[in-house]
Amino acid sequence: MIDPHTADTSSRPASQWPIGIRLRFRPDASLNPQYEHLRGKPLLVLSRLQLLGPNEQGCYSWRQQILSLSTGRVGWARPEQLTLPIDDPAEDDGF
Repeated sequence: MIDPHTADTSSRPASQWPIGIRLRFRPDASLNPQYEHLRGKPLLVLSRLQLLGPNEQGCYSWRQQILSLSTGRVGWARPEQLTLPIDDPAEDDGF
């Protein structure tokens, strides 16, 4: 029997990015189509992991709040969507 109060929750990731670190979205990150333009773009981590949800499918997920330095917008990202910044300033967006 299914408990109506049970929710689909992913397990907490083993690690998270430190608050204040400057990162970028992974070029191969799994992103929703409306956020494809953010691949490789710089960001700043604003929070620790937080459990968000439920979404339209009733699922919860672990995310960190981020500030996109290319758009100036605050949003949420899974830790595995992020990676260290590019070391070569010529390849960066100037942020």
